[in-house]
Amino acid sequence: MNMAISSNFDQLQSIKSNDYLCQVAGVSSLGSRVIQAYLTTPADFPHYSAGQYIEIVLADGSSRPFSIANIALGTLELHLEVNPDSSTTSAIISQLQQLAKIQVKSAKGDVALRPNAGAQVFLAAGTGFSQIKALIEQLLQNLKHDPASASQPFYLFWGADTAEQRYMKDLIKEWCCRYKNFHYFPLTWQQGESWESALAPQLHRLIDAQFYACGSPSRVYNALDFIEQQGLSNSQIQSDVFAYAPRPLRQNIS
Repeated sequence: MNMAISSNFDQLQSIKSNDYLCQVAGVSSLGSRVIQAYLTTPADFPHYSAGQYIEIVLADGSSRPFSIANIALGTLELHLEVNPDSSTTSAIISQLQQLAKIQVKSAKGDVALRPNAGAQVFLAAGTGFSQIKALIEQLLQNLKHDPASASQPFYLFWGADTAEQRYMKDLIKEWCCRYKNFHYFPLTWQQGESWESALAPQLHRLIDAQFYACGSPSRVYNALDFIEQQGLSNSQIQSDVFAYAPRPLRQNIS
């Protein structure tokens, strides 16, 4: 164990007494650029819902948000993109790999599944799939208890720079084989594919759909603009981007 990390982190515990210590239950690779981590939450950890995120606390007191990738209470599944150019991400991965416990803040975020009679459309970019995975798991659990909605279509548009960066392919294959109402569109940014180009042929089926987007602000706002241009309402799309990177108000030009 890196003693500097351990010493600094021990000091942090006495300062951040309102946060929570989670047991690091497992850390593994989901591919060349994605780390999967499981954290066991303490008994007093507040309830969390699909679509929310937690913040991991670094030894210097700063924190970084990560979407919760599962719906199983008591365990937090996280997906972290390996980025050598990000000292923050590298420090967090080091903590996960070297410490038995890690400090986190309780879950936040307003993105939540909205059951309705229309389709459910999930837009993921890279490890943004983590939030989308939890939302889809919640949807599938709901369908078990509501047979009348079992035929409700749901769509996943998952983009990455290369095909190799889309991970958990066995899970996607399982969804495709098990749920005939699931429609999957893998997208490769480097080939010029985008959420908008993939959505365009499907939009006539998605007039009443609910959209959930997890990606960079530019991708999310491009998708929102496209959806609005097709006559759908911006109230039909949810994203954490709207909270942490609000788009400036548009100016009316007279």
